[in-house]
Amino acid sequence: MPEKPDETEVAHWADKFADEVITRKPDKKEYVVESGVTPSGVVHAGNFREIMTQDLVFKALKDKGVKARYQYFWDDYDRFRKVPAGVPNEWNDYIGLPVTKTPDPWKCHDSYADHFKSLVKNEMKALGINVTFKSAEEEYKKGTFTELVKKALEGAEKIREIHNKFRKDELEKDWLPVRVYCEKCGKDTTTAKYLGGYELEYACECGEKARIDFKKKPALVKMLWRVDWPARWANYDVDFESSGKEHQASGGSVDTADLVCRDVFNHEPPIEPMYEFIYFKGQTEKLSKSKGNAPTITDLMEVYEPEVIRYLYTPKINKSFDVTFDADLLNIYNYFDEAKKSYYGKSEKKDNAEARKYALSKLSDKYVDLPQFSVCVNVIQIALGDAKHAKEILKKTGHAFKDADERLRLAWAWVQKYAPEQYRFIVQEKMPDVKVKKEIADVLSLIADQLNENTDGDNLQQFIFNTSKEKGVPMKDVFAAAYLLFLNKERGPKLGPFLASLDAKFAANRLKMIE
Repeated sequence: MPEKPDETEVAHWADKFADEVITRKPDKKEYVVESGVTPSGVVHAGNFREIMTQDLVFKALKDKGVKARYQYFWDDYDRFRKVPAGVPNEWNDYIGLPVTKTPDPWKCHDSYADHFKSLVKNEMKALGINVTFKSAEEEYKKGTFTELVKKALEGAEKIREIHNKFRKDELEKDWLPVRVYCEKCGKDTTTAKYLGGYELEYACECGEKARIDFKKKPALVKMLWRVDWPARWANYDVDFESSGKEHQASGGSVDTADLVCRDVFNHEPPIEPMYEFIYFKGQTEKLSKSKGNAPTITDLMEVYEPEVIRYLYTPKINKSFDVTFDADLLNIYNYFDEAKKSYYGKSEKKDNAEARKYALSKLSDKYVDLPQFSVCVNVIQIALGDAKHAKEILKKTGHAFKDADERLRLAWAWVQKYAPEQYRFIVQEKMPDVKVKKEIADVLSLIADQLNENTDGDNLQQFIFNTSKEKGVPMKDVFAAAYLLFLNKERGPKLGPFLASLDAKFAANRLKMIE
């Protein structure tokens, strides 16, 4: 195995942000990278850009030899806001409860929140993302935010002024930066009044009225999201948290959170760059759960290796990119394989930028030689989905084969579900009824004579070109005739390697049109 290269040799955007984090607080003992989500729905591939952006910066910090923690915050004390499609109408009864207190309609987890947490956790684990999970519900119950809640209530007028700067309709003078959960019904359908210190009184739509001390009962009061967010930055001294462009619009949640963080909680906000939207190939609108156009990481894992998915997220974060399941997937795998070769010094011309992208994407320090994904697509179809047979074909044709099982499985899944028609084929057991002109048949016969168990596909491809040219037969006619004989269609995979991958006797007889 080649000597392990310096993983910070070329500055990636993640490295630049890591440098900025360290420069701001050079003596800090542990840097904090944070991300989070309300577990009330599926986290799609677009949402996952935040998770991956933070992870790449976290990895860059560790590569620089400093102590860092990636903290993932579940906003699981948020209210259940509406009943989504596919959930029974009776879940309207739970609107206003925390998502942790809302039952799981699919009955596989303890709560609505736990159902969606499990999906994200599984995807993070598959992509090698190691985080420290924190739960808003647990933190509020422990009293972690009690003093910050008091600060927010004492600074309610200031927070209202900040928000009103960016609002068309100003907030009411009695507006408070918190929600109160009713002790009787558990919902936040309350109207509250701040009495000073740690005391509030509230009236709930259920009829309950009460006066509470939130220092004694901290779980009853939760800050509103635009206040809760900067409160977390202050409480955990967060150093880095990117967000999507919808949050970074002028007057958006980032603008208000920054001002609240500084002016109310007396803390400097973290480094908070914007990341661009992700699109599904061919669409012009961003991925959206509500619009039903949002593939998930689990969907991607049907056809992409985990390291390749990580690699997808390494381009500049201020540029959008497409999630694709069509033929461009083959190019993505090729780019990834070349980045891997550059990293391990196995490329003819090392690309340092791509090598760094691979360093941030990799999940293992072991170099594993794999066949191209496009090769796997062809051989797994020749083998009719049988990975063992496909590996035998790979070995026979001189490709890496020992560790190819997973890539072959993914290639077969792509063929079955997503591959465009021109990439799909079935080798015909019986010779199709094909009329072949004599001059073409003569060229096919000469090709057949080159076949043996050790035939090199690329050399055979060159032989086909040369022979067709020498005999004055258009190459496209030779290709079309060969594909028709084997696949009963006029187009197929690269002919030389395809023929070399077949049983030599079978292929030779078919080319000579011997049944």
